[in-house]
Amino acid sequence: MKRILIPALALLAACTSPTENPVAEVAYDYFGDTIQIADTTSLAGLLGQLQGGTDSVDGTFAAPISSVCQVKGCWMQLDLGTGEEALVRFKDYGFFVPMDAASEMAFVEGSLSVDTLSVEWLRHQAEDAGESDSAIAAIQSPKVSYSVLAVGVALAQKERATEEDPAPHDHSSHEH
Repeated sequence: MKRILIPALALLAACTSPTENPVAEVAYDYFGDTIQIADTTSLAGLLGQLQGGTDSVDGTFAAPISSVCQVKGCWMQLDLGTGEEALVRFKDYGFFVPMDAASEMAFVEGSLSVDTLSVEWLRHQAEDAGESDSAIAAIQSPKVSYSVLAVGVALAQKERATEEDPAPHDHSSHEH
């Protein structure tokens, strides 16, 4: 019996011993509030709640950044994976994200909302932008618009250029 028990115990110990190459954990840079990456909710689930008739949902989700404001990093666009994007603004303009963050995966905590932009509003915006009469007339249907008011963003750490003593950013010169 000892001949069977000792090799069995040795095999069990070998199977349960710690590995020599533990998986490295990712470190994050936080902008705004420090958010809990572990609390990430499925973006598809949040979008499903919005499509179910809810005007906005709060949560933490992950999505790739498609673009960032190149003036100061005061907004970013997220790819929702549905052919649509969400405009992310930062609560009280209390923080910005790095201007070189496009194509990174962002973890965002905030309120995701959906608006339906009317044909009249879209046409008015097109007029204000100086669009041609034919481009304005081509607007025939409302557009769904997604936005996020973020309280915090986490990006995987990487070496970033830093700007010492940044100048204040005037939001009146461009639309957010």
